[in-house]
Amino acid sequence: MCANFTVDDEGKPVVNTNGTEIGVVQDVDAGVAYVEPGPEMTDSIKSRLQRDREVADGMENYQLDEEYVDEVTAEEIRLQRF
Repeated sequence: MCANFTVDDEGKPVVNTNGTEIGVVQDVDAGVAYVEPGPEMTDSIKSRLQRDREVADGMENYQLDEEYVDEVTAEEIRLQRF
């Protein structure tokens, strides 16, 4: 899938193949989505996503590469099976 991230995607939950929310898109910059991980984001997923930058309160954001995205809907971003 070719994900074309826009500012409209900010605030959308990112879910795994089981539909479990693993994070939220905090920012989109130049078509790249940056995800704040939730407690359900596993180390396996984190290892595949590029840790991009630290934000307030020591939280880390992860760059969401479109190669890992199965579908972008009006409500969520669903990841492919890794």
